[in-house]
Amino acid sequence: MTGYKCSLCKKGVKFDVKNIGMQCPYCGSKTFYKERPTVAKKIKAK
Repeated sequence: MTGYKCSLCKKGVKFDVKNIGMQCPYCGSKTFYKERPTVAKKIKAK
């Protein structure tokens, strides 16, 4: 299961990645954004 956010109603939705044809249960939209943490990663330069 992966967390996504609907692009229209902005509600969080969980889907199984193996499903085809995801649709928001709240508004019916088919456009989603993957929820990502707002923490910046620190990378060491070589």
